[in-house]
Amino acid sequence: MGMTRAYKYFQCITVVFVIFCVMPVMAGEPAQLPLRVALLLEHEGSAWTDLLRAGLTKAEKAFSAQVAVMTASPEEDQRAVFQKAAQNYDLVIVASDGFHEILRDNAANFRRTKFGCIDAAVRAPNIMSVTFADEEAAFLAGAAAAMLTTATALQGINSEKIIGWLSGEDVPALRSMLDAFGEGARLIDPEMRVVAAFSGSFNDVGAARESARELLDGGADVLVLAAGRGNAQALDLVRERDAYVVALDSNQDNAVPERVLTTILKQADRAVYDIVASAAGGNFEDRESIVYDFANKGVGITDMTPFMTAAGKNMPRDMERRLAELRGEILNGSIHLKSLRAKTLCDCLE
Repeated sequence: MGMTRAYKYFQCITVVFVIFCVMPVMAGEPAQLPLRVALLLEHEGSAWTDLLRAGLTKAEKAFSAQVAVMTASPEEDQRAVFQKAAQNYDLVIVASDGFHEILRDNAANFRRTKFGCIDAAVRAPNIMSVTFADEEAAFLAGAAAAMLTTATALQGINSEKIIGWLSGEDVPALRSMLDAFGEGARLIDPEMRVVAAFSGSFNDVGAARESARELLDGGADVLVLAAGRGNAQALDLVRERDAYVVALDSNQDNAVPERVLTTILKQADRAVYDIVASAAGGNFEDRESIVYDFANKGVGITDMTPFMTAAGKNMPRDMERRLAELRGEILNGSIHLKSLRAKTLCDCLE
């Protein structure tokens, strides 16, 4: 009889154990809430913002994230937009100078929110930064532009040794690229001049076109277009004047194959994706800055195939070979390029 009672007791314990094990499965585990991600932009309609959006879209699909894009120009209350995003999203990503400064000054007020900082660095416990060694790509592009502007067999190339650089604003990231671009150009020809013009805004398309006109009137036959939304108008003028272009950010070589020599590539889409992936995976890489460079294929220039096809026999001789040599020298350290970027906007760990 004792054995029977013990056996029944054991059965009861077993049933209770099974019920407790099965109940969570039957009831269903609490669903994990989707990661909420906000991307803050100063403007739309440029290669840079298109890349950022593409990275966000890819991350949204890969991680089932809930995403939003919020836009505020420098003339608007960007701080209010930032604060709204920080209060309502798990991860907020910024990628422009105005928002970089707001992030630096306000991130500590939102310690439960994670932040992604692209194209500048802020060292803080809740910020993951991705910057670019884009001076490497700009150096190569400068060398390529210098070789092009001496190829007088091409229609529109004059005898002047002048290259134009058109930017919307004089910001640290572009200033660093401009400096390296000039180094690359002067390596090919010490007499080469790089003349910079700043239209005053990445949003003013009319001012960008007028600044491009001034550069062309001054003797430039190759222009680097880094004017944000103004690039399209500037490119139209370049076509009218039979001049040539170095594009920026995303591959634009096929936009006008006979006029776009190459594009300086910056993998901003990858930066957005990597930041979201880090947050979604629970291993957020805060406190330090990740640098995208030649070595990890975060920056580069295009292979110029569309332009070479259009130029045919008038393509500058040995350009491919020379650029490959220079790239190799950057990778092995024979050529050392100095970045003019601040290493960090704030060492907020101290």
